Amino acid sequence: MIGIIRAAAVFLAAGSGLVNGASLQSVTGWGSNPSNIQMSIYVPDRVAAKPPVVVVLHGCGGNGQQMYSSSRFQTYADQYGFVLIYPSSNSNQGMACWDVHSAKSLTHNGGGDTQGIVQQVQYALNKYNGDAARVYVMGFSSGAMMTNVLAATYPDVFEAGAPFAGVPAACWAGAGGSNPANSNTTCANGQITKSAQDWGNYARNAYSGYNGRRTRMQVWHGAADTLVLPQNFQETLKQWSNVLGVSLTSTNSNNPESGYTQYLYGDGKQLVGYLQAGAGHGGVPYHESMVLSFFGVLTTPATSTTVSRTPTTTPGATTTPMTTPRTTPAMTTTTPGNPGGSQSKWGQCGGLGWTGFTACSPPAACSTLNPYYAQCL
Repeated sequence: MIGIIRAAAVFLAAGSGLVNGASLQSVTGWGSNPSNIQMSIYVPDRVAAKPPVVVVLHGCGGNGQQMYSSSRFQTYADQYGFVLIYPSSNSNQGMACWDVHSAKSLTHNGGGDTQGIVQQVQYALNKYNGDAARVYVMGFSSGAMMTNVLAATYPDVFEAGAPFAGVPAACWAGAGGSNPANSNTTCANGQITKSAQDWGNYARNAYSGYNGRRTRMQVWHGAADTLVLPQNFQETLKQWSNVLGVSLTSTNSNNPESGYTQYLYGDGKQLVGYLQAGAGHGGVPYHESMVLSFFGVLTTPATSTTVSRTPTTTPGATTTPMTTPRTTPAMTTTTPGNPGGSQSKWGQCGGLGWTGFTACSPPAACSTLNPYYAQCL
């Protein structure tokens, strides 16, 4: 949430034999769009006969195009034929964060960001004959918080979710905002702790009266996160253990690799958590193959080769190709000089097209995590 747009290494599907002409497309006219968010979609050249749909959500200060560029979910979509949606939050929402605090977003069909994202899912299901029983969501930071909120407000839509560096659903309720500029940061600071039952009630109340399937969850966090403190990892696990009715069965060191601790609930098919020692905000790689395996989309490779890229099911809907370079910048932290002034902590200090201050007020330093965005941390 507290918005670094983290660049993960991007690998092309080398040696796969795929000739990929697919690209990220901007879509308009996909629904009533109650909170004025944007939609981008990635449809591989070879789409499964009834493809799953995966929603990928950016953090504060970012957008769907950046999330596309800094992850490698597309390479798996090319192989397995599922459809990817990359929403972008309303830029008027502070720092382009997702709304995870208002009653609109925290209520099923409440008219907030959550409803807009679900409308994008419905568009993709209709357009590409998608499998409504296989819709998934993952996100980083603010996108992780939205992942938890979507699991609470639309468990009938999302079969599984994977938040990276998030907070429990409704943790920001009543805060007055969902971004770092908000004066009430008790949620991100891990100062809101509740019982598993209370957290579960928050999630259930987001869709009052619903008694159907609940969203399975794979939760990730860095143990050295100083922006969204790791106490939120534990609170999130409490929430979903209560909602899903599973208990902690074991904690396993160095799983899935050295430095991680796995928190296994039940048999791990409904809820599992991973805490990485020494990792700060944005320091936990997306582990795309593990996320997608948990979702259940890495099955038979796609064989269908016919893809229509002209919307036909939503009146007025249009798609526009986006120029989206895939880059693999190194993560660096610098404090450049700028005699003209400096940014305060959390402010933007760099990125393509940025013309503002590039120095940060001490002790903050400018952290550049992808070509589009750097932030004073």
